[in-house]
Amino acid sequence: MSTNSHHTSAAAGRPDRPASIVIVDDEDIVLQTLSSFFRLETDYDVHTFVDPEKALQAFGDMHVDLVISDFLMPGMNGLEFLGEVKRRDPDVVRVLLTGYADRENAIRAINEVGLFQYIEKPWDNDQLTLVINNGLNQRRLERTLGQKVLELDRAMLEKDRLAEEQETIREELQIARRIQENLLPQCFPEAPGLRFSACYQPALEVGGDFYDVIPLADGNLAAVIADVTGHGIQAALSTTMLKSVFIDFANQSVAPDDILRRMNHVLHRVLPEDVFVAATVASIDPRSGLVRVANGGGPHPFHVRRSRGEADPVPTSGLLLGVVDAGLYRPGDEVAVQLEPGDGLLFFTDGLSEVEDERGDQYGEIRMRRTIASVGRDLSGSALTSALLEDARGHTTADHQWDDITVLTVDRAGNV
Repeated sequence: MSTNSHHTSAAAGRPDRPASIVIVDDEDIVLQTLSSFFRLETDYDVHTFVDPEKALQAFGDMHVDLVISDFLMPGMNGLEFLGEVKRRDPDVVRVLLTGYADRENAIRAINEVGLFQYIEKPWDNDQLTLVINNGLNQRRLERTLGQKVLELDRAMLEKDRLAEEQETIREELQIARRIQENLLPQCFPEAPGLRFSACYQPALEVGGDFYDVIPLADGNLAAVIADVTGHGIQAALSTTMLKSVFIDFANQSVAPDDILRRMNHVLHRVLPEDVFVAATVASIDPRSGLVRVANGGGPHPFHVRRSRGEADPVPTSGLLLGVVDAGLYRPGDEVAVQLEPGDGLLFFTDGLSEVEDERGDQYGEIRMRRTIASVGRDLSGSALTSALLEDARGHTTADHQWDDITVLTVDRAGNV
């Protein structure tokens, strides 16, 4: 078994030049403060404008990676300005700088103009730096992965050249895998009393599974685990869309079923007709241990009750993402799970439960449940995942063609 951790480091623009940032605000003091901070603490190429119209006029003469715009400005407000930026270059990362009183408009603008994030005044420099670095890093990773995917697809269609360039393709796939791994979290948000662990094993160099954990409003967390139908490049590209949609909910107050609806809305428009996504989303309150789970076609997670030596499936089921449009889509009903101290939740993709033996019998959730119950008192997190994978290997044959496997666990601190 190989359990991988994935780092997402802050990066700016292309490797051969610093990131180009445009800041628009009608207050000179704001522009001076932000530009001075960035020039002292970063190598960003910073351009400032008090007039959004003049900023738009200058766009044609420079490359822009990220835009920070004030919300309330005379003439053209921040939403109108960022909407025009999106029309001219949808890949530019858009950040709104707003006052506390405009929070509702800022949240609405996340969907209207595709904001990466909004930041309230007065801002915290550390938070601002984190948001900007994450936005630039996300832009770089998606652009690079998209380029590599196109290159690899073209190479795979050229069958005659494929035989001669096998080694080159293998190296390119390894690059694509490293890039895809960078889209997965290397570390999880801090949550006192909770411990997360994850195992990600793609069947090929790149896979169609995805997981992530993000902070929500009020100290809660949201976790997602997803499985794109198929393997390889097409499935890997779809996971970048999952990342892009899911991360938009960071620091919002949103329910798991609403996240699934939004993910379905985007995926139904962009995925090919024969590609779908099974996804499970949970919101977690680390203080109370209350978890709300909504399912979009994924396997039932297991509630591991260590004090009782039990593993109970969380009974929520719903429609796969991408099958129907937003007007018809209904996720499964949310189910509340109370994690007592020492309890855990185990999420997994069907690459684990559908492992077959020589007769075609699947490993199955019943055997998984029995294994979790038998070792769950003593094992948590990655150790429990390792025990399940070892048991699955004992169930199947040596030549079994493995599917992508992902396991995500969350444990509440207690007697474990």
